[in-house]
Amino acid sequence: MVQQLSTRYWPEHQCQPRWAEAIGNAYFPLSLEFSSDRPFQGNLRIWETPSSALALSRLRSSRLGYSRSKAQVSNDTQACYLVTIPRRHEVLFEQDGRELHCRPGSFIFERGDAPYRFRYASDNDLWVFKLPEQALHGQLRGAERYTRFCFDARRGLGRIFADQLAMCAARFDECAPAARHMLLEQALATLLLTLRQDERVLSSESSSLAALHLQRIESYVEQHLGSAELNPRQIASACGISLRYLHKLFADSPFSLGEWIRQQRLCAVHRQLRDAHCRLSIGELAARWGFADQAQFARHFRQQFGCTASEVRAGQGTAVPVSYTHLTLPTTPYV
Repeated sequence: MVQQLSTRYWPEHQCQPRWAEAIGNAYFPLSLEFSSDRPFQGNLRIWETPSSALALSRLRSSRLGYSRSKAQVSNDTQACYLVTIPRRHEVLFEQDGRELHCRPGSFIFERGDAPYRFRYASDNDLWVFKLPEQALHGQLRGAERYTRFCFDARRGLGRIFADQLAMCAARFDECAPAARHMLLEQALATLLLTLRQDERVLSSESSSLAALHLQRIESYVEQHLGSAELNPRQIASACGISLRYLHKLFADSPFSLGEWIRQQRLCAVHRQLRDAHCRLSIGELAARWGFADQAQFARHFRQQFGCTASEVRAGQGTAVPVSYTHLTLPTTPYV
């Protein structure tokens, strides 16, 4: 589904309030600071699908300032994040006491669960990728780490991510609903890889040692999720920590390490079941993601999602499983 709105045909006295309302609906409540020296102009196009909480938008407007207050944050029912790529001019972003100047060819990560200021002094053209917490499947921890840096969108994974957003927008209308869902999910997967592999994040002075270990554990498990031999001793050895310390990292989590791995595997199967291009049988998918016992897989899948794998494949299951929001590693202080 594609939505588009423009101030072009709005009465001039309605442009500012209607634009402010549109921005709040598209992202989350924000306070807007308009320029007083000329009429405001803006155009907003949004690409989204009912099966995913992710959304891509292209925002073009006159110079503008946005701010997020504590009061606005306190009214939220869940966290939401924005990734912004400026296409024409620099944007200034302030959050957590830090100020970033993000130029075209870079992108920034904005936490909607904390106050911030965002502005651009010239007419601008932005890609904005909206990431509600429910769409992240527990894959993003310590979000405050990512607001400290501008990330490179000119080369490597960052460039692939930016290109994916552009391709998604260009081809979205041509794709079936299942393919649109996958386009957004694939962009998210590339973004997460980009953020996790940035050495500045891993080596940041404010990232605790426990956070670094958790990052490595998460990365290792993700790479070996399909291996039926994956076990705590193997993970601890690969990450250079003791087995006891590995379990200690999960001591305050709602899940044990084994439960967390199982749920990650179930989510992987669920995503592929919704992929119209996946030709593997349910049994083959279960084995692909490390489930050696089909009966146990079927039982855990129903417990996790409230339906069978066959129902998900037939389009009768939950589009965005609520339980995804609970797949989080232990909360670790980042100071």
